[in-house]
Amino acid sequence: MISTLLIANRGEVAARIARTCDRLGIGYITVSVDEDRDLAYHDGALATVRLPGAGGHLDAAALVRAATETGCDAVHPGYGFLSENAGFARAVRSAGLVFVGPSSGVIETMADKASALLIMADAGVPVLPGTRQATDDLDVLARAAEDIGYPLIVKPAGGGGGKGMSVVRSRDELRESLASATRTATAAFADGRLHLERYVEHARHIEVQVFGDEFGSAVHLFDRDCSLQRRHQKVIEEAPAPRIPAGTRQAIFEAAVRGAQALNYVGAGTFEFLLVGDEFFFIEMNTRLQVEHTVTEEITGIDLVEWQLRVAAGEPLPATQEQIAYTGASVQVRMYAEDPFRSFLPGPGDLEVTHWPDIRIERAFDRRLTVTGGFDPMIAKLVATGRTREAALAAARDACAQLRWTGISTNLGFAGHVLASPILAAAEHDTAYLDRIDPIAEFADPDLLSALAVAAGLSAPDRATPWSVGAPVGDRAWLDPTDHDLGSVDLSVDGRPFTVRVNGYEGDAVRVRADTADPGVVCVRTSGDTISVGSTPTVVRRAGEAWTVQVAGVTREVRYAEYRSFGSAAADPEIRSPMPGTVVRLHVETGTPVEKGQLLGVVEAMKMEHELTATHAGIVTVSATEGAVITTDQTLFLIEDRSTAR
Repeated sequence: MISTLLIANRGEVAARIARTCDRLGIGYITVSVDEDRDLAYHDGALATVRLPGAGGHLDAAALVRAATETGCDAVHPGYGFLSENAGFARAVRSAGLVFVGPSSGVIETMADKASALLIMADAGVPVLPGTRQATDDLDVLARAAEDIGYPLIVKPAGGGGGKGMSVVRSRDELRESLASATRTATAAFADGRLHLERYVEHARHIEVQVFGDEFGSAVHLFDRDCSLQRRHQKVIEEAPAPRIPAGTRQAIFEAAVRGAQALNYVGAGTFEFLLVGDEFFFIEMNTRLQVEHTVTEEITGIDLVEWQLRVAAGEPLPATQEQIAYTGASVQVRMYAEDPFRSFLPGPGDLEVTHWPDIRIERAFDRRLTVTGGFDPMIAKLVATGRTREAALAAARDACAQLRWTGISTNLGFAGHVLASPILAAAEHDTAYLDRIDPIAEFADPDLLSALAVAAGLSAPDRATPWSVGAPVGDRAWLDPTDHDLGSVDLSVDGRPFTVRVNGYEGDAVRVRADTADPGVVCVRTSGDTISVGSTPTVVRRAGEAWTVQVAGVTREVRYAEYRSFGSAAADPEIRSPMPGTVVRLHVETGTPVEKGQLLGVVEAMKMEHELTATHAGIVTVSATEGAVITTDQTLFLIEDRSTAR
């Protein structure tokens, strides 16, 4: 076996690999940059090597040097970063070290999505129309798009995880989608080449875990359903995949093993397919460990990292196909630092977990974590397992509700609602399901909207407790408890107008309700600078001149909102950044006339790009520059009415 391993990655996957090393008695070395040097997974390492610069995890030479200088005999790339970089695998082996993964030739072949399609087609695996060669030449890609037809999907050639992927439905959208994908791919994978492929509507995303050894054996470890994606980034995964006809499932298994054999594949790999009815199409192969490998481990009882290490050390596969079985079901929820009620924008900040649920949790920290803008927004993974799919879904839903934290917004409240949806229970979801959901319209807890409204009122200047009985609010006054003609206040919180009505009084509490699809009545109680809303764990606290609200998985800073009639608010002339990040592209110049909805610029944070568009027509003034580092709510554009603009 390997004696000393360099874990050439960070975060929860580094912690996951370290756990197997500890169990097997393998010493390991970790690497870090400033953002992750204090995380808990370094504690058991023989040594931790500081990588140069903010992009140190993409520095192949520095990683190989770290391995050789610390006496390692092998390198595990984890996933993301350089895990599917053929040059890195080649450099590791050239240094006389074991690379825990397939050969550099196989990585290179399968990273080029076009060559992968050709090989799979030759092996009898169904494929979709697509480009035959990855490139960063936008003119070449534009010509290829005409041959493929629309809709099509843009995919970075150098990596996975949904980063840089986008669906293009017309020629007018193509150029900007290609430019954005190239920027994202270069930042995430140091490779800006792209691949185009026909996009299939209403499909499910099914994966098959495969393993091969250097003796020619190849097996599958069953399937996973990874259809619950948002912007092509997986959110919830499960194993085994539900509601697949037995014959189709067996055909998918056979196709994946056939593909692995065609490659003489060695190590862990994942074949990804689109499933429509009983038809399936190969889309790509990931030549590494997957983020969602946990659910396969849960149903099979197999430690996939151990298998990786044994196969890399030259051992045969630990089991034959006939010896591999599964039982039960498992569901994984990715916990992201993002705000479902602000278009899932990522948000860095200081996180403190006060309670972890009693299930398998993959994480790189214990209680506190500073989430930075330099890495993917995934914080942790919640893995729930049960004897049946229904039991696993229920356990995952309970875990989302039981986890308690402060400091930043996450997607767990939203994920809990998704796990309870009838569509998911019936396995009628597809890859576009999450993108069709409006969290405010479908899943917003009335307590949340009421809490935001209360916070907006409480943050009114010079009004410490306007929700107290009889206290004035703007030009209104709350009605005396004896007055039966109940009042209402129209508010704007984070740019969203909605109405909160005073329904009555209960002792020291004001009964309020938000105008939502489910207008539940909640009681608001004040105690000093703390406001409790409803029966859910909701607390609103003063933070200087603002208030913070945490409920339903969202932490929000709310400042004073002007009271307006619903729908009558004038458009804000200032276009502000919704998150801290970097201005990567400006599409207008000062003095340019713009129309409502026109693209103004692009902001990037946490490996994600966000487009800023005009909220109304007018003349724009640009106060940002490309490459500038910006903060949340920083004004980037000012749009003035044409008649008043200078």
